[in-house]
Amino acid sequence: MCTIDAGLYWLLPGPRDFINKIATRISSSRVLVANLPRSIVPGTRECIIRGLRDAHIQDPIQLIIRNGTDIANDVGVHFGIPRMTAPQLAEFHSSSEIVVILQAQDDKAQQQCEQYTLDFMEATSYYHGNVCLVTSIHDNQHQKDSQLGKVQLINFDGGLTPDEMDAYVALRMVNRSGPGSTRLLRAIISEFAGFDAQFAERLIQLDDAQILAIRDQLRLLLGEDPERWRKLDWLLGTTSIVTQMPHVLHDFYLSEYGTDQQKEEAKGRISRRYWRACLKVISPWLEERRREVVGHFLPQLRQIADKDASRQIPVPIGKDKCGIDKFRYIEPEDVEFNNIVGLYYSQQIKVVSIDEKMALKICQSAKPVRDNIAHMRAPNIQDLINLIQDMDTLVESYR
Repeated sequence: MCTIDAGLYWLLPGPRDFINKIATRISSSRVLVANLPRSIVPGTRECIIRGLRDAHIQDPIQLIIRNGTDIANDVGVHFGIPRMTAPQLAEFHSSSEIVVILQAQDDKAQQQCEQYTLDFMEATSYYHGNVCLVTSIHDNQHQKDSQLGKVQLINFDGGLTPDEMDAYVALRMVNRSGPGSTRLLRAIISEFAGFDAQFAERLIQLDDAQILAIRDQLRLLLGEDPERWRKLDWLLGTTSIVTQMPHVLHDFYLSEYGTDQQKEEAKGRISRRYWRACLKVISPWLEERRREVVGHFLPQLRQIADKDASRQIPVPIGKDKCGIDKFRYIEPEDVEFNNIVGLYYSQQIKVVSIDEKMALKICQSAKPVRDNIAHMRAPNIQDLINLIQDMDTLVESYR
C-alpha cells in the first residue's frame, strides 16, 4: 500500500482531532487506550507522541514490545529498579508527569501489552499513583470513544470524510486536472478512494486513461492484496467509522464472488461512485458552457421566437389525451442542448457553418451523458471523452 502525504493528511480535521483527543484526555486519564485497525495510517503512532507533547509531556517513555519481552523488566529500567510490575507502576508517585507508552510489534506482544494494561487498570482502583499508561488495542467491539473512570478509549481508523477526501485529492492533484477542461480525474479518485487516503495515493499513480476507466482497473487493484478485501472488517480496513460505505475493493470482491444479491448491490454501489463523480463535475461543467454552445444558434432561435405570439420558443412535450401536441415555452437564451437537437430534426434551425456543425454535434453528444446522469447512471466513458474533446475544441478556442 502506498504512503500518504503526512504533512497534508494530519492537517485535515478528522486526523487532527485524533491528536487533539490525545492531548486533551491524557490530563484526566490514568490509562489512555487507542483502538486502531491492524493496518494503520502511516504516522499514527508518531501522532500519539505529538498529542502528548501538545499536552506538554515532552519525554514519554516509549517501549517497543516484542514477543517474549518482559514488560516489567523494560519498564523497571526507566525507574531504576530491576522490574516494575503493573501494580507497582500504578502505585508509583513522581514529582513530574510520566507517561509510559507500550507499542506491540506482533500479535503475541499485543497480548502481553493488553495483559499488562489490564493489570494496571485493576491496580488503579486501589493504588493512586500519578503515572499514566498509553497503549493500543485492535478490537472490533469498541468502535465508539468511551470513558470508564480514568480509563479513556479513543477510536481512530484513519478514515477521511468525503469532504476531507475531496480536499486531500484536490491538493495532491492541484497541477493535474482533466480530461480536457474538466476536473473529472480528481472527482473519480475521490469517490473511488472513499475513506482510504492510502488507496487514494495508489489511484493517483494511475495514468489518466486508467483513471477514466477505473472500474476496469479494480480487478488488478484487488489482486495486489486479495485476502484483505474478502471480509467487511474494521480491523482489516474494509470499512470505517466515518462512513456507511464499504471500501470499493470489498465491493468489487462481492461483485465477483458474492451471492446474486450481493453482486447486484455491490455493482450498483460501484456504478454510483462513478455517477457521483460525473454529477459533481460534468453537470456544472456542461451548464457553464451551455450558452456558449447554444449561442451559435441564437439568431435563428430569436427568429423562431418572433414568429410566436408568446415571443418564446415552443418546445413539444408530448400529446394530451386527445392526441393534440403540447408545448412549453422557453426564452431563446434558455434553450437546452436537447432542444437544439429537436429543433434541428424538425428543420426549424439550419446548420451551415463549421461552428454550427460542431455545436450541433456537442448537443447530440451531451444528451446521452446528461440523460444518464439525470437517471443516476454512470455515463459511457467514450461518450464522455468525445463530449469533452468536442466541447473544448469549440468553446475553449473562444476563451
